Amino acid sequence: MKNVYVKKQVFLPILLISMLLGLILTGCAPRVILDPGIPSSVASIPSSIVNAAAAVPTGNADAQFIQPDDYFYMAEPWNEVNWEYVRLGKLVTAPTPETKNQAEFMYVSTGSKEWAKWWVKTRIASRADLELGKEVICFDGNGQGDIYYAPESNQNARTDSWFIARITDTSELFKGYVLVTDGYKINEKNLRVIVK
Repeated sequence: MKNVYVKKQVFLPILLISMLLGLILTGCAPRVILDPGIPSSVASIPSSIVNAAAAVPTGNADAQFIQPDDYFYMAEPWNEVNWEYVRLGKLVTAPTPETKNQAEFMYVSTGSKEWAKWWVKTRIASRADLELGKEVICFDGNGQGDIYYAPESNQNARTDSWFIARITDTSELFKGYVLVTDGYKINEKNLRVIVK
């Protein structure tokens, strides 16, 4: 009987150590900040919080990572019928009579400079903005299933495509999306309206 008791005393710590090593090796252990100034009771940060913090816009960008001096532009004016891709850029040369009222922009995705006849400033749409026929700009680079969502990072917002369209149906807004030109489903948090 004494021999069984000794085996249990040795086996239990080995089992606990191997389980702990398994958790650490598979990445299931909480992340710990090793800073002597932080009490040990708050040193553990779940990875979901770390990931959420990484996606928060910094500086003066809005929740879609668009900065106050950003413009959406196109070489030619929007035809206002079909959806069309727009580019995200910074104004380099303001329009003047000498430039035939065209403005020059730096395309933030590539750094190239381009002249444009059409440009707008935008803001994130509110629920009150979401009405039939409203012109909206939507992010094209985050499609999940058949719905397009807002960018998840600054890099996404500044290197992937955006497009302009019109809201054609708001009957599914209670589900969190609207339909735009050609039946594309756009999450309500992925809509920008033109600032006039």
